[in-house]
Amino acid sequence: MNSTALNLKSRILYHVAKSAWEGTLFERREEICEMVSKEFQDQTTRRYVANQIRMAMGLDPHNDDHVLNDYDEEALMGMASEPTICVNSDACQMCPEGEGRCEMACPLHAITRDELGKVSIDQEKCMGEGHCIKECSFGALGEKSQFIPLIKLLKEQKGPVYASIAPAFVGQFGSDVTPGKLRSALLTLGFTDMLETALYADLITMKEAFEFEDHVKTAHDFMFTSCCCPVWIKLIENKFPDLIEHISPSVSPMIASARVIKQFEPEAKVVFIGPCIAKKSEALLPDLKGAIDYVLTFQELATIFEAAEIDPVVQDDHEKAIASWSGRVYAYTGGVSAAVDATLKKLIPHHSQKLVPIKVDGIPDCQKLLEEIRKGQLNANFVEGMACKGGCVGGPGRLLSPEQGQKFVSSYGNASPAHTPVENPQVYGILARLGHENEASALTGTSPMAELLARKLGQ
Repeated sequence: MNSTALNLKSRILYHVAKSAWEGTLFERREEICEMVSKEFQDQTTRRYVANQIRMAMGLDPHNDDHVLNDYDEEALMGMASEPTICVNSDACQMCPEGEGRCEMACPLHAITRDELGKVSIDQEKCMGEGHCIKECSFGALGEKSQFIPLIKLLKEQKGPVYASIAPAFVGQFGSDVTPGKLRSALLTLGFTDMLETALYADLITMKEAFEFEDHVKTAHDFMFTSCCCPVWIKLIENKFPDLIEHISPSVSPMIASARVIKQFEPEAKVVFIGPCIAKKSEALLPDLKGAIDYVLTFQELATIFEAAEIDPVVQDDHEKAIASWSGRVYAYTGGVSAAVDATLKKLIPHHSQKLVPIKVDGIPDCQKLLEEIRKGQLNANFVEGMACKGGCVGGPGRLLSPEQGQKFVSSYGNASPAHTPVENPQVYGILARLGHENEASALTGTSPMAELLARKLGQ
């Protein structure tokens, strides 16, 4: 039995998604397990396949040949529980001796292997970025999927369900799949509409510019941007708690999109779709929970399209472009810094302290920079960190290489008629609907809009 034969994750995801779409998952779950595992004809592989199906259904692995326990069906109807990254230890025992790529891929040494070859994850150390999953040749490491209750929601059509799609989406589903075609495909799937998370990045960019004005008054002040990466923030919280006070009190664009949408339509459900596995954990954080209802990766969405027999390439092109260049370039390293810098110059051109950014990506480099900051070796006043190399376009749930992803995003960003949120009428439309017409400064302080877009770290 070899690793190529056992790497069944994509096949299992497809069968689970297709059965869920057809409404036959609970009847067919054991059949899927039997169908996939019968080519190997051994109990260990059946248990491995059963656990792969469980993870695809949003459940933890267990030590049983059957897919579901007595109470699993009820658990399936909600958002997946923590931890979102889990390990199927039975499969790990079949990993070739000395391979262990998952262990080497974890910069935080959260993955260990015992004398029997079973892998375990130290959840205290794990930051949930998920690159270990791509390194596992057996598919034994995986993130819990949330598309079972989402598919049920889309099929029932009981209320509005919005897709908030990450700035990194451009080109991910093929060079011929325009933003308008992807929007049409999501509407065909049952979503009420597709909205660019980049529009809400515009709102956060404007907020970050004002936060910079408020917090950076002297040459010794500095600010961590909290805009995009939950792993970056978790890293500071867990390993550098003395630096928490320098984190901007802004939610991520993902959370901002859901909170704003639900201000307009309280009964709406919001699904974030992006390249990031860690967003699944971010949505479950106590101070953020309830904003985002489900999180899908681009890989999971591609599987649902296949299962539902929806080809985005042949859809009508109905684009609803609403974000500026600044919001769209959040997708790659340095984009947030560039967006805030450009916006600050438009909003507050005479601010006493010029924005001096520093950007870093990859957890090892993020940790190194934070150590330098702790030692007083920072020569910047605006610090942008991304856990994935290349930024969000390098996330483990992507469909393109980071280089390809950045190329598509750059082109799409440059095509926007607005360079910053200051020139984007959509931003002022949101502010007006929320009672802050032409009052961008209301994004900070204690105003209702500021509270809507803020989180309270370290409390």
